[in-house]
Amino acid sequence: MEVLVDGKQFAGELIGGTLQDILGDLANKAVGDDATMREVRINGELFEEAKLGPADRLGRERIQRLEVETIPAREMAVHFLANAGAYLDAIKHSVGRVAELFRVSDEQEASEHYLNTLESIQLFLQMLQECRQILELDFESPSLEGLSGEERLQKLLVLIKDLLSAQEQQDWVLLADILEYDLSAELDLWRGFMPTLKEQALS
Repeated sequence: MEVLVDGKQFAGELIGGTLQDILGDLANKAVGDDATMREVRINGELFEEAKLGPADRLGRERIQRLEVETIPAREMAVHFLANAGAYLDAIKHSVGRVAELFRVSDEQEASEHYLNTLESIQLFLQMLQECRQILELDFESPSLEGLSGEERLQKLLVLIKDLLSAQEQQDWVLLADILEYDLSAELDLWRGFMPTLKEQALS
C-alpha cells in the first residue's frame, strides 16, 4: 500500500485490517496531537461513506493508495466553531422534518431520517468536545440562559437518551414531541453560543 501524508511518502508500516484501523495507526505515527486529518483519498477517490461504505468495513485489500491531508488541530477547531451555526441550522431543519414524519405515521421514512439526524447530533457533540479540549474553552461560566456550557451539554445528552428511550418503546408521538419542542430549543441555544466560543478561541 502506498501512503502519502500531505503529499509526502510515508515509509513506515501501518497495521490494521480496515481503513479505520489503518487511519488510527497513521494518526499515532505520522499526524500527532497538534494536527488532525482533513481529507482522505482512497485510490485517488475522495473517501465518502455513501460511495465506499463505512471506514470500519473497508478492507485493507481494497486500498492500493492512501492519501491523507492534515490541518493544524487549532485551525480545524476554530473553523468548526465558525461554521457550527450553519451545521446546527441543518440539524434543526432535519429535526423538524423527522418530527413531522413521525406525526403523520410515516414510520419507515421517519426512522431513516431520524438515524441520520442522530448521527449528525453525535458528530456535533464529538467535534464540540474536541474543540473544547484543543482550544481550552470555558464551559463552566454561566452562558446559556443561566446555565454553564457543561450543564447545557449534559442536558443535551439527557435529551438524546430520552430520544433513544422513546425509540425503544416505539412511542413515536413522544419522540416527535422531544424532537420538535425540547431538542429544537436546545439547538437554538447552542447556535447562539457558538459566537461566544469562537471569541474565546480567538482571544
